[in-house]
Parts: sequence; C-alpha cells; structure tokens
Amino acid sequence: MPVPRPKRPIGTSLQVHRPRAVVAMAGVLAATAVLAACGSSDDSTTPDVPTVTPATAPAAPPGPAARPAGLVVPTAPESRAMAVGDDTVAVLDAAGTRVLRYTTADPGAEPQVSPTPELTEVVPADDGGFIGVGPGSVARIARDGTVESAELDVDDPTALARTASGDVLVGTADGRVLVFDDQLVPRQVIDGFVRVDDITVSPPDADLPEEQVVVLDRAQSSVTPVTVSDGDLGPALRAGNGATNAAVDRFGRVLVANTRDDEIIGFFGSPLVMRFRYPVPGGPYAVDYDDERNLMWVSTTANNEVVAYDLSGGEPVEKRRLPTVAQPDSIAVDDASGTLYVLSERGGLQVIGSGG
Repeated sequence: MPVPRPKRPIGTSLQVHRPRAVVAMAGVLAATAVLAACGSSDDSTTPDVPTVTPATAPAAPPGPAARPAGLVVPTAPESRAMAVGDDTVAVLDAAGTRVLRYTTADPGAEPQVSPTPELTEVVPADDGGFIGVGPGSVARIARDGTVESAELDVDDPTALARTASGDVLVGTADGRVLVFDDQLVPRQVIDGFVRVDDITVSPPDADLPEEQVVVLDRAQSSVTPVTVSDGDLGPALRAGNGATNAAVDRFGRVLVANTRDDEIIGFFGSPLVMRFRYPVPGGPYAVDYDDERNLMWVSTTANNEVVAYDLSGGEPVEKRRLPTVAQPDSIAVDDASGTLYVLSERGGLQVIGSGG
C-alpha cells in the first residue's frame, strides 16, 4: 500500500523518502510573482531499491542519413527540446537560451526568436504560447513571443507537464515532482523516486475515472501513478529494463519506449496495468500519439526512422515507416493536421505531412 506523505510547503528542507521497489508487471506567471525555493534533499544516501543504468538513445549510424521524408528545416546541432502548440512549433536552441518559434502554416519560413533564461524542457500552454523550465528558471513564452520568467531553486529539472486545471509539474533528477498552480505559485513537493524523467497526464475525456498523472523513472525503468492533490503514489510497474520516454493517448493509455529492450509497452487503467508489449527494432526512443488519426508514432534512433502504429485492435499494427533526419531524438504530432515534427540531435527540424 502507498505510504501517506506529509505535506511540506515548498521552500523548506525535505527529507527524501526512499523510493519503493518496483513491483512485477501485472496481466507565466503573474508579473510580480516570485517563486519560493522548491526544497532540496538533505539525504545523500543512495536509495535502497533495485535500479538500472538509465537508458539513452542509441547512436545513429555515422555519415549522412537516408533522404528524409517531407521537409527539413535547418536548425543548430544539439537543439534541446521541441513542442507543438496551436499554430507554432517551439524549438530550444543548443544553449537553451533562445526559443525558435516556427509557424505550422509555413515551417520553412524564418522563425521568430525569443531570448529566454536557460531552459531544458518546453510544453504548450493553453493560450497558444509555451511554458519552459531550466536550471534556476521557469518561463512563460507568450503567443506574441514575449517572455516572462522567474527564479526557481532547482538546478536539474528533467521533465515538465501540465494538468487540465493548469497545474505545472516539474520533474527533477533527484526524484521529485514539484507542483505549481496555473500562476506558477509553488504548491507542494512529491518525492519517492530515484529520478523523474517523464510525466504524462491523461486528457480530460480519457476512459478513466479521473485525471491520471504517471511518472517514468529511468533509474528504476518504471512507471508510477501519482495523485497530485495529496502526493500519494500508486503501485510502481516495471517497464522493461531501459524505459526512456512516454506519451499518453486520448483514451488514457500510457505508451512507453523501452529503448534497451527494443519494444514499446502499453499501460492502461486505474489501477494501472500493462496491456501490451510489442517489439520495435532499432532503439525506440521518442514517442507521441496522433489523437485524430489514432496513430502511435515512435522514432528509432539506431536506424533513423519513424514508425506509425494503429492501436485500435489493442496491439500495435504498423501503418507507416519513414526515413528521418539523423538521430531523431524528439518527435511531436500536430493533431489538427496530422503533421509529424522530428527534431534531430545533430541539427534539422523535419516536417512530415499526414500524407507523407
């Protein structure tokens, strides 16, 4: 049973709970707002739980990739992250100090550039803009490109997500989820992980009794449901031996890239259970879901491809396979048009229309 966790105001020192062992798999902000410190652990003891070396994306073959499908827009090598908003694609540059905003109507046009504090993660906001987080900073990039930022006492943010109510969830490399309200005012800290590498939030109309937040921990290769309102953790489920990234579809299924084992694993339900595991050769890494066309997209970095799977029958059925830019570490789907965006770690933003 999950252990109740006392609430601590953000800004006080935290004693991090030991993460629970993974169970076996079953069948921005107001202009004047100043964020308080988000707590830090004073426990340097390594958690006494089974762990694995966190998996990373397999390296693409040396030399040029096959001719990529669609349009390729030049970007700087080592661009950090990407997100698709209502009519804009945001790309963080290699330093994380500029957000390049491309229009979905004409992605080949010169992007609008917004200087920011250093950011490592970015997600869409409801107003057509974006929210980003990085070492020591959180920022809101408005639809018109203006930026508001505030200090954040976190040096190692590793994940970022938003709930239906507008809460912002920031994951950290030391195993915490920091919860902020829609004005980025700190609310609470949820601990109990080794790392927090990805956070998924089910959509409001998912086939679930309530919104479901799930944390992916690469060090435990696990997924764990989290109740944001009280900080309670559900049972952790093993996700192979090297889970890296996750996405959630409109039904509330959590789709996990088990990169080390060359497979995709699907979880669903409340309580969460594993529903399928499917082989995907080539190092599956980035994953996203097209809610309008019911397609799961997966990038395979070892062979520079993206693959689309139909999940309507419960098990993945391959529908499309396309060559990509080299090292396709990030992908994102525009549900409205079906356009897939692929960001190369080596440079280049690929735009693949729904027809190819």
